[in-house]
Amino acid sequence: MGEFEGYRRGDRQAKRIEAGLLMAGLATFTLLYSTQAILPYFSRDYGITPSASALSVSAATAGLGIGLIMAVPVSERIGRVRLIRLSLTAAAVLAFFVAFVPSWPLFLAARFVMGFVLAGLPATAAVYLKEEIHRDYATAATGVYIFGTTLGGLLGRVASTTTIQLAESWGYAGTGVLSVSHLAMLVAAVIGLVCAVSCWLLLPESRGFVPQQDDLAELVRKFGRAFRDPVLICLYLIGGLGMGTFVGAFNTLGFRLEAAPYLLSVGALGLIYFMYPVAGVGSIVAGRLAGRHGLRAVIPYTPLVALAGIALTALPQLVWIIAGITVLSVGFFMMHSLSSAWVAQRASASVGVPAQAMSMYMLFYYAGSSLNGNLAPLAWELDGWRGVSLLSGALMTVAFALALGLARSRPLR
Repeated sequence: MGEFEGYRRGDRQAKRIEAGLLMAGLATFTLLYSTQAILPYFSRDYGITPSASALSVSAATAGLGIGLIMAVPVSERIGRVRLIRLSLTAAAVLAFFVAFVPSWPLFLAARFVMGFVLAGLPATAAVYLKEEIHRDYATAATGVYIFGTTLGGLLGRVASTTTIQLAESWGYAGTGVLSVSHLAMLVAAVIGLVCAVSCWLLLPESRGFVPQQDDLAELVRKFGRAFRDPVLICLYLIGGLGMGTFVGAFNTLGFRLEAAPYLLSVGALGLIYFMYPVAGVGSIVAGRLAGRHGLRAVIPYTPLVALAGIALTALPQLVWIIAGITVLSVGFFMMHSLSSAWVAQRASASVGVPAQAMSMYMLFYYAGSSLNGNLAPLAWELDGWRGVSLLSGALMTVAFALALGLARSRPLR
């Protein structure tokens, strides 16, 4: 038998990998972003500012970003599949604890730990796909995985808002530490556990994985090599800028739309997130376009799409705000899909450390989420949505400049 080159499109195991990573994405992003759509409730429950309530998202993404540094060497030893399974199960169990934490500082600490544990999937998913899926289908398969993460983002946010809407309509006022916002956290924990178990059963064992037993010095050298290629560094920055813009916009959207003149209920706010699957299709389309025309040709258009969305959100009419946030999301998902696929491919050819490079990409990605996830609510407090739009536009302009540089970079032979 020849060397394993990866499963091709349509193979039974390739379908199991896609379904397993879909469940993993659902679990990860349901748990990670279940607080985002109900930030105004945390502000009222704990008597804190919008930027302080946004820490419930940023604490989890900061924990995840730090966890990425440790997740890669662990996956190199025990395998990608085993780490993904353990990571999701442990995080789902922690999520039940989070739902019953009464103190805001302790709640943030618990969310940080849960994010740290969740690092197993984003640290390894792209590399796992590269190892197990044939290169002719790898970029498109990555787009399918990214689409799964969008569904997870949708599920976490809609489950939270729907839980609160139903609880309030039934007259539930909260009991003990289980306020309506914490009841929403409990529902998210149940969903996360079900998805984690499904991933455990679906995801096949690795065939392309080769264990690495590196000592600390070698690990440091490998992470250092991930910064030797300027193209990789640009991709890290684009990932961070894109995620920061996306999370910052959604961290402030609820505060804008629950206030006058819109006065939307929490249930109505949850309906807005149903545009996620529509936006997530952008990641699949971007993967196919890149397969046809090349990553360099397609990636500069993605921040332009996001900028168009930002411009639309600046309009006062609700229909344009929703259209704008949808277009912004399409641009972001396209950007992330192409950037993450390019990092995995480029790092293998240029520096030979794809796992470490993907870890650094995801570190920048979640650093952007944590930083701008709090800067955008602060901009909202200082200058309303105009401040959010100016901040978001500046970030995407920088991303566009970087993408133009990537388009002119020299491909490796």
